[in-house]
Amino acid sequence: GSPPYPRSHSRAPLAPSRAAVPELPRARCALGHASGTMGGCSSAGSENFPIPADKEEVQARGVTDLGCGLLFTVVVAGMVALAFVGVVEGDTKRLTHGRDYNGRICGVDEGVENQTFLYYCGFLDRVGDYPKHLNYQSKSCVSACPVNSSEQIACIMPEFVNTTMLGGGNQSGLMFDSTFDVQITQSVAYQWSYPTTAHMDKYCVPKQTSENDLHSRVLNGPLKQVSQFNGVVESLKRAWPVLLGVVVLATLLGLGYLHVLKSYAGILLYFTLWLGAILTGIFGLFFMYGLFPDPYDELGWYQQMSPIFVMCFGPMARFLSLLTGFLLMATSACMLFSVLNENIDESIGIVCAACDCILGSGSGFAFVLQPITQAAVGAVLMAVLLAGYMFIASVTEVDRNNMVMNDVFVPEEPYAKQLMATEVRMWYWDLAMHFYTWGAVWLMITFVTFCQFVITYAVCDWFFIENTMEPNPAARDLPDILMKAANGKGKRLDSIRVRGVDKVAGSRSGWLTKTGGVQALVVPIGEKGPDGRDFLRVDKEISVKYLPGICVMTEGIFAGLFHHLGTIALTGVVNLATAPFRAASEMFKTFMGAGGKPEYRAGGGMDVEDTSRVGLVISGLGLLSTFLDEFFGRYSKTVLSDVVLRASDFSTASNDSYEFILDAGGTVALLHGGTGNYEIIGVIIITGICTLVADFLFTEVSTFSDPKGSMYVPEPGMMTLVAAGMACMIASGFMALFSIAADTLLYTFVFGRKHHPDKLSECIPTPLMHMVGQEFEDAPSLALTAQPRSRLTRFSHAASKYKDTVMSTMRGGGVGSSGRPLMMGSSQP
Repeated sequence: GSPPYPRSHSRAPLAPSRAAVPELPRARCALGHASGTMGGCSSAGSENFPIPADKEEVQARGVTDLGCGLLFTVVVAGMVALAFVGVVEGDTKRLTHGRDYNGRICGVDEGVENQTFLYYCGFLDRVGDYPKHLNYQSKSCVSACPVNSSEQIACIMPEFVNTTMLGGGNQSGLMFDSTFDVQITQSVAYQWSYPTTAHMDKYCVPKQTSENDLHSRVLNGPLKQVSQFNGVVESLKRAWPVLLGVVVLATLLGLGYLHVLKSYAGILLYFTLWLGAILTGIFGLFFMYGLFPDPYDELGWYQQMSPIFVMCFGPMARFLSLLTGFLLMATSACMLFSVLNENIDESIGIVCAACDCILGSGSGFAFVLQPITQAAVGAVLMAVLLAGYMFIASVTEVDRNNMVMNDVFVPEEPYAKQLMATEVRMWYWDLAMHFYTWGAVWLMITFVTFCQFVITYAVCDWFFIENTMEPNPAARDLPDILMKAANGKGKRLDSIRVRGVDKVAGSRSGWLTKTGGVQALVVPIGEKGPDGRDFLRVDKEISVKYLPGICVMTEGIFAGLFHHLGTIALTGVVNLATAPFRAASEMFKTFMGAGGKPEYRAGGGMDVEDTSRVGLVISGLGLLSTFLDEFFGRYSKTVLSDVVLRASDFSTASNDSYEFILDAGGTVALLHGGTGNYEIIGVIIITGICTLVADFLFTEVSTFSDPKGSMYVPEPGMMTLVAAGMACMIASGFMALFSIAADTLLYTFVFGRKHHPDKLSECIPTPLMHMVGQEFEDAPSLALTAQPRSRLTRFSHAASKYKDTVMSTMRGGGVGSSGRPLMMGSSQP
């Protein structure tokens, strides 16, 4: 059977004997499957917001964070202008083709248009057919790579400087005491060639031989970066079938994950926790192994498989590999603690409610198409940004002012031009490249945040669409004994103990019911859900919401572009910058085993005293976690919910949204943000599977691994990294879909309870009602009541109390685990 809406209802109520009394049915998370027509491009849901915090009625949506929006627009316009100038003034062939000693691009510029290969000349000293050393400044364009030492190639020779001290004299009436005469001579002379082989159809490199190491010197020297860049370009041209397959595989895995999630949430979440911990640990061990291989050897199996060693070289590659491995191992340990300590039952309900929103029959394909569209647009955007960067980087000049005398350049004359020329990039174009790079990062962050805003807007709109009640296909008739117990009819009995069926310890309550002469004791098993119910609710009718096509997405797009672009641009940057602190807070909670405890999720748990050594450490971690939550927890994606529902600017939304959740208390405060771990784990699993498949195809399938094949991929490690990035982007879109939907539904419920209490009964979806049934009409007064003090007051109070506890324990006011003061020798009062 399928798990029910909330996790707590995944255990069906049983009588003492499973054979005597059947279980209640396990309802599917996807509620509505009735067909219906969707027409029109307007939605009644968006008529219920925004309502600013200081208003009581819906207001017109205004422009927020205008300054940041203007700055973002100026940055993007500057990037477009730079890219346009790069297209006009630059030439990407400057990045992929070699230049000879005179600054001419081989195979492109006049005079060498038929000479497509770049050849490195050598010094005069030779050993056999090869020179002892190559002169990397002496480069010539050739039509074909020499295969022996019988060809003569024009090479520029090293300059020869001759100095002479002359005596005094008289010239044109000017008396000279002494003269220092300097003569610099540079010539182009013909040299005998050496055996070479073509590299990437553009360069001639020495043949690999045991007589010398010239081959590796060239590849690891002047051609290292050029070779990698050209290899990536050529690999992209040939690896497109694998990359396309990775896109399809990631999309199918994302869709499959969501569809399995709606039917078997409990099993899938538990399985993904284990699989995510295992995969992350394996990847962490792989990168930590990078401490042992030779970082200067690029031909080893590990150096070719590790993306870090592919992109970096030497000790830096070893350091980054070790750091990455350490972070992945720490993440794996946190996931393992989550598997052992976290109670996933509390998350199943809200996950199922989110699935009802994004996969319900009334939603159509509006939500499912969003991550696919996001991935397609994101890939095109990244390709355009990369192309623009290449054009900007190709804006260079040929500098012939290479001769300097007394800090003065020797100018060229019409009758005497210098033979040597170099390629240079002006300082302002270096600055332009940095500007474009950081602007591109900001643009991509804003794009992702914008997509999250559109999802948030669509979920809020969906929530306020009036329910259409339809028969529940999962409902069936139950025995009267179970129905009476589920409805609270019969004699209630307490202090009942049932062992061996679940993890719940202690006594339980049951109902003694009688029907048709049959008497049975019905005892529910499993933990109670957030709504406090013992039994799974079985609804004869369920709610279905019909969206007006994809127009619900277009409404969010227009609202984001024309009203909240500045807020979205600012939210994305701040959210990313503060993410490590929120992750550290979750890590501390996980290690303390309190990841699912209400007091920590709601910002409490600061007043619990334990004066033992371990207790003080745990309390200190809890205090640190609370500090991180108080100061950085408000900059999460929840800000977007407040922007959608209240049209707030970033500052107002970041403060109000955090306090709004804490003030809500109850189920909302307990479950809000509870799907973040599953989002990250889902991304890791899908990305890991796609990465392994891509790496196998690139390295083991002869079509892509055979150097003689037409589809040979010269940079398999880099292409595997590209495939991983594409899979991660697609997986992030799908996983963020249900995570954002879950948090937004809870936030919108509290918003509707405050501003639209008369409409809430007509809008609240069935699975969400199962979770917040007891809080439907009234806000909770006991469970997770928010602290009335401000964040600084709350934290200062907790910090002061913790300090007093520690000092008292160390001086003997408390005792350690051995029963003695922690600080021996202290005077006692």
